Amino acid sequence: MSQYVFVTGTDTGVGKTEFTVALTRWLRANGCPAVALKPLASGDRGDAVRLERAQDGLLPLDWINPWVFERALAPLAAARLEGRRVAIDALIHHIRATAGLGDPVIVEGAGGLLSPMLEKADAPELIAELKARTVVIASNRLGVVNQVRLVWSALSAPSRKWAQIVLMEPARADDSTGANEAMLGEYIDPRRIHGFPRLRKVRAGKVRDAEAARVLSAVCRGLGIRAGGLGG
Repeated sequence: MSQYVFVTGTDTGVGKTEFTVALTRWLRANGCPAVALKPLASGDRGDAVRLERAQDGLLPLDWINPWVFERALAPLAAARLEGRRVAIDALIHHIRATAGLGDPVIVEGAGGLLSPMLEKADAPELIAELKARTVVIASNRLGVVNQVRLVWSALSAPSRKWAQIVLMEPARADDSTGANEAMLGEYIDPRRIHGFPRLRKVRAGKVRDAEAARVLSAVCRGLGIRAGGLGG
């Protein structure tokens, strides 16, 4: 049975897609047949196209991203403007239908953890229904300690059991960037916190940046991922 990894974040634009692409490529290059989805997209399908390339076209774009909305808003708001409705049951059915194609199934969320996503359900409910192991993405800049602690507190206790935090290196560091990981480690188990470098070498579908590969390996260990899926 395939298992699920849910990639969420503290906000939009913090690096969820960059990390999901790197994780998918790294797993597939290391013998783990991961597949990745971006079920809900607003504004355009650029993120989903990157995921399509990361898995070498194994899944068609319409399967990776079955719901796309014209306006660049939270999915629930964008759907309502178009008179559309996405129910959590339909979303779960689609994700589970992907399970036979790879393991784990990586699901990239939309916006932050509590961004309005579905009618009467958001990312925490989806994570719970899938029993997904969660990765929280944040930009390593001023304010990130507060943001991550808020997201962490919004995860259920079962969701926190395997959850990992990834601090993405920003394009321009600020005075907090070098200290945030240690500071956050005073509140959350430091073994769950990973600093992720800006990628410079991603070629031929493989992550060749040694530091990024090291971090991806550590995140996967924390999630319990091994070749063939997730361990218990």
